[in-house]
Amino acid sequence: MKARTKLIFLFLLVYMAGVLFFWPFSEVSGDSGNKGLQKNLPGAENKNLEPSSSLVAEESVAPGKSSRTYSWNYDGYKWYLTLLLDDKLYDTYESRTRKREYDLFASDPYDDWLIKNIADTLLSLSKEYGLEENKVPGLCVSFIQSLNYTSDVASSGYDQYPRFPYETLYDNGGDCEDTSILSVAILQEMGYDVVLLELPEHMALGIKCDPETKGRSFEYQNNHYYYLETTGSNWQIGEMPDEYKDESVQVIPVYRRPLVNLDFNAQCEYSQKEGVVDVNVTLRNVGSEIAEDTTIYVSLQADDEIRAWDQIESDPVNVEPEESYQFVAKGLRVPGGKTFRVYVRAVGENLFSEEIMSEWVSI
Repeated sequence: MKARTKLIFLFLLVYMAGVLFFWPFSEVSGDSGNKGLQKNLPGAENKNLEPSSSLVAEESVAPGKSSRTYSWNYDGYKWYLTLLLDDKLYDTYESRTRKREYDLFASDPYDDWLIKNIADTLLSLSKEYGLEENKVPGLCVSFIQSLNYTSDVASSGYDQYPRFPYETLYDNGGDCEDTSILSVAILQEMGYDVVLLELPEHMALGIKCDPETKGRSFEYQNNHYYYLETTGSNWQIGEMPDEYKDESVQVIPVYRRPLVNLDFNAQCEYSQKEGVVDVNVTLRNVGSEIAEDTTIYVSLQADDEIRAWDQIESDPVNVEPEESYQFVAKGLRVPGGKTFRVYVRAVGENLFSEEIMSEWVSI
């Protein structure tokens, strides 16, 4: 609980800093004097074959804090967005486990303040400069396409290292799953129906459009989600890179939900008569919603996998995102000479059942 309190305090602290520093910088004047954008010079080239380079101006604001101004081109204009980023908050994100599903990075509740500020600013700019409504998703994704493409191995040393949206912005980019996660988070906040599209070696996003829209789409729950690339530049809705056109695609919906990781260790004292087992269980909610009325069930399971030599159940608890819950099952008994394994299951009001178990042991 102390760790959770510290985490929430840090997020609240940075939120207040964001309120103070984000808005004055959210629309930065360009060379033309227009707030937020300027017209491109004639003859500028538009290519989507190579990853684009992020144009980021970084300025130290206070110890451990910096403002970063991102600039990119879209629809014939140059756009600007400035964010205040905090080193300690980045370190907090970096310490969080990656053992969660992709959609839970996009729906993470702790960066809601930042995602809302970005979404509100882009919507405000699009209205101020008369951008057509059907071009607003393109404005959002063009910002993210302008960020640097960096592989997980090069940036983190891991083959797979998905990032939270805050980390991608702090790092000035990432790989395909990082930019897709960031795109989905912002577009959902804008009110668009979007999903993640997972391919064998790639990730993109899908945005719900009218079935008459041209381009490549994927059907999910009677809706058509059109492919939108988040790496490179100037990809249009429905336009899919040739190398991925024959690949299988999994549609991943993004919504707030709990997800728990279970772990346990067990100690056994035994004699010819019986074994006595103590089991220490740790449950961590790595989801984006409170795990409501969550109960942990611990048993010494018999080798027919139906009977239990002994069992115990915890009282129901609510476990908030990033919070852990410890449960100790003491004095579970198994007869001497019998085979068993420790079986742990978590169930909850809004939680899919999770279970783990040990290897089989004979007393």
